[in-house]
Amino acid sequence: MSDLAFVHRFEPGARANARPLLLLHGTGGDENDLLPLGRMVAPDAPLLSVRGKVLEHGMPRFFRRLAEGVFDEDDVRARAHELAYRAFLDGRVAAAG
Repeated sequence: MSDLAFVHRFEPGARANARPLLLLHGTGGDENDLLPLGRMVAPDAPLLSVRGKVLEHGMPRFFRRLAEGVFDEDDVRARAHELAYRAFLDGRVAAAG
């Protein structure tokens, strides 16, 4: 996983000190799907919505499955680390807000 870039949408919050809300879509979704829900749940928060990088039958998701309901746990851990690094440690939310 050398490419740490994620397709994403960022929407600034109404309050400068509001905590950001990270939105992760389900299989087949994209970075646009949960923005309305995010705005309803946290109206003043910055929203960071990313697209999963794993494709399953052409549909984006965030980690691999070995079978229906069987997650590739190593991939889950690696993808979670990648997402945390890219979204937060590089200052994405802080810089965009």
